Amino acid sequence: MRKNVTYLILTTILLLFSNLLFAQYRMPLYTDYLTDNYYVTHPAMAGAQYEGLKLRTSFRTQWLDVANAPSLQSLNAHARVGDKSGIGGLFFHDKNGLQSRIGAQGTYAHHINFFRSKAAVNQLSFGLTVGASFNRQDQSRFDTSSGDKLITGTRNKTSSLYADVGVSYIRLSLYAHFTVQNLVFSGKNVTDDVFLVRPRRIIASVGNFFELMPEWALEPSLLVDYVEHIDRPNIDINLKSHHSVRNAQLWVGLSYRKGLTDTVTSNRAINYTEPFTQLSSIIGLKQAKWMISYTYTLGMGNIKINNSGFHQISLGLDIFKTKYRINTIRGIL
Repeated sequence: MRKNVTYLILTTILLLFSNLLFAQYRMPLYTDYLTDNYYVTHPAMAGAQYEGLKLRTSFRTQWLDVANAPSLQSLNAHARVGDKSGIGGLFFHDKNGLQSRIGAQGTYAHHINFFRSKAAVNQLSFGLTVGASFNRQDQSRFDTSSGDKLITGTRNKTSSLYADVGVSYIRLSLYAHFTVQNLVFSGKNVTDDVFLVRPRRIIASVGNFFELMPEWALEPSLLVDYVEHIDRPNIDINLKSHHSVRNAQLWVGLSYRKGLTDTVTSNRAINYTEPFTQLSSIIGLKQAKWMISYTYTLGMGNIKINNSGFHQISLGLDIFKTKYRINTIRGIL
């Protein structure tokens, strides 16, 4: 009996999570932005660095003991063009069981520099992203005998177009970002071919570097994420410790994600009501032009899929840049 109850709970959660995730038709928001990769979340960060091209890729695998578990691969690059412009691009492939999607987007950013010298940062930036995603749901294995009109037994496909806007401000060690995703959106639900409404997502984040010693700094930060159509805001509370070791930069950190509304899961035997909660640990190393980071995320509370956690590896390469450094620890950009 206990196994049946557990199975029903996990099945309900999996279906709920899949519906919420795929209703967004976007690259999911994880903790990529904490791995020297704020552009993946905020378009105004395209080319925010004074020089060079930043190339980042990530590979994420979830629930290793679950068949057809979600997985994500992404690649993005952005660079400064001239003194006041930045451009960027992102590609991703996201798969969750019998559903999958690929997406691509391009970004233009405009940067206003209040300092005439590159010895410090005081910069206001605006960004615009335009992108598209292509979604697929494989129902070829589904049983169509139930008569449910949503179960067609075929491979359903749909696509969506979207535009995002954002603004960022960086001054010395302080940074703040505000982004509205899907400000302009056109797309249909891959399940029933119904046009999606109210898909906007608002993301705001702020953080600061506190230099405790010449080679050690702490970076607390906060991110608030609100998806309009599901009315479920989340908050990330982050703390990273940065260390300069010879010519390398090492960082370790924790990210606590908390849902501000409750998730309800119920069946005949048991009821659960609690907010969505996750804890992520992050470790990364940047040496010269190369960057590598590993993130482990563990679900907390009673409502979760399993106990194995999620694994993500991020790789980065900075090219076309000189030895110039704004400061000893420059994880902001």
